[in-house]
This record gives sequence, structure tokens and C-alpha cells, in this order.
Amino acid sequence: MSKLSVESASAVPVYRQIVEQIRFLVESGGLRPGERLPPVRQLAENLGVNRNTVVKAYATLREMGMIETRGASGTVIATLPVAVQQAPALRDAVLAAVRGGMSPEQVRDAAYAIARQGASGVRAVFVECNEERAQAFSKELSARLRIDVRPGLLTELDASTNDVDLVITTFFHLAKVRQWARTRQRDIETAAIVVAPHIRTLMKVAELPAGARVGVRYSTEHQSAQVRDWLATAGSAEVVLIASAAPVPADLAVLVVPSEDPRLGEGAGPGTEVVEFGNVLDEGSIRMVATVVDEIRFRRWV
Repeated sequence: MSKLSVESASAVPVYRQIVEQIRFLVESGGLRPGERLPPVRQLAENLGVNRNTVVKAYATLREMGMIETRGASGTVIATLPVAVQQAPALRDAVLAAVRGGMSPEQVRDAAYAIARQGASGVRAVFVECNEERAQAFSKELSARLRIDVRPGLLTELDASTNDVDLVITTFFHLAKVRQWARTRQRDIETAAIVVAPHIRTLMKVAELPAGARVGVRYSTEHQSAQVRDWLATAGSAEVVLIASAAPVPADLAVLVVPSEDPRLGEGAGPGTEVVEFGNVLDEGSIRMVATVVDEIRFRRWV
């Protein structure tokens, strides 16, 4: 591709130079959706770089949604989402900054700082009825959404939502959160995620012989009932609820406790295997919440 060139002496990694040049060509109209890119080996030879450098550049562009592989057609420019199609405004701002005397490196650093400021500006709280569960999921959501998601309890919604833009909860509690918002006349975004059992926990129960007893011990009744219903469909074992304050029956084959509060497994007899029940966040739910976060950001910038 004659339009590309790299500078080995630059502080910018070579693969990143390739990424940024292709992205510029796409956003400026120099490369259009469906247009084919050179094979990895050919581009590496043309630029005089290692083949793995081009592989890394293409992988980065693919993760960004800029390119895609179409079988025999090879690697082509992808059909871009609306957000990228609207990038000429960003291009104009970058060119204006360069004309004003900023170096490409200064523009890059400034743009990154602004983007980070926008990305970190959305504040959210994940509310649950169980403190350990709220802390575990808020930590994971913070990492996955790249925003500040702090834990909160359903009983403390008034206090935990004073300075947030978004309330996240599970679908089990969504109606309660929305009812609270209506009662308090709070115009605040709400979103729900799906929490599913980890497949390893279900497989453990499915492997038990018929008639084996499985105990479920959680700090709240509704969580125990939900987990019991999940496990009851996994096999032929008998699944029973064990109150958190009650002693653990000696005839249990397995005692299931939440991974966020393994102390509930204390008191199990030597013949009882304690299994920490792991929950996973549904990927589709996370993408949906990410869309809500992007909408909040967009409203701030327009």
C-alpha cells in the first residue's frame, strides 16, 4: 500500500503507526468499506518491517472494528458504525491543533487525556440486597465498563445515588429500583444485568447420584431460592435450603455457598464437600449497559 510509511526512529511503535495511518485513511475517505488491504506478508515487505508487526496492527484494527476478514476476499475495510462515520469532526479538530503549533505527539496525548476524562466521568452504583455480592459485581463492572461503579444496597438507595448518573442492578431487583425512582421522583438512568450460574457449579451437581442431598446456604432467602431453582434443574439430587444461622446437616453430600462469602461454608461436616457458587455476568447485558453509558457520555458532550 503506497499510502503507508513508517519511521523506525519514532517514539510511536511501528504497529501503532500502521494502525493510525489506516484509521486516518478510513476516516478521511481514502479507504472505503469493502476495499481490500494487502496481505500481511506483502505489506510487511513493502514497509520493510517484521511480519508480526503487521499481524499486530491488523489485530488491533480488527478489535477496533475498522477491518474484517471475508474469506477469499481477504482483509477488507469494515462497514463502520455511525460513531466512526462522524469522525470528520475529530479530524478537523486534530488538523486545527496541528496548524496551531502542536506536534502529532502532543495532539495524541491531549486527545487521550480528553477521552479518558470523558470515559471516567460517568458515575454508577450497582445495588443488591447482599453487601458481598454488591461489592463483587461492582468491582467486575468497573473493570468491564471502564467507569467507576461502586457497591450499594437496596435499603440505602437514597444515600448511595446522590451523586451518580446510573443505577445498575439485576433483573430480579429492577422493578424495585424503578419503583423507588418513581416514588422519590428521581430522574435517573437505570439498567439491569443478567446474572447466571457458572457452568462448573451446575456440572458438580449434575454428577451427583440420585438421592444425594445438596444444601444451599446464603445470607438472604431470595438468593438461596434462586440458586436452589438453578441447581434443581441440573441433576437428580435433592436440593434443600439451609438458613445461614442454622447448623449444617451431616447428611449433605455438597454444601453450596456464595463465592463472595465463603464463610457460610463453615460448620460443614467432614463428609460434606463445600462448593463455592460462582456467578457470571451475561455478556449481552454488559454490552447493553455499555450502550447506556455511551448515551450518558454523548448527552454531556453535545
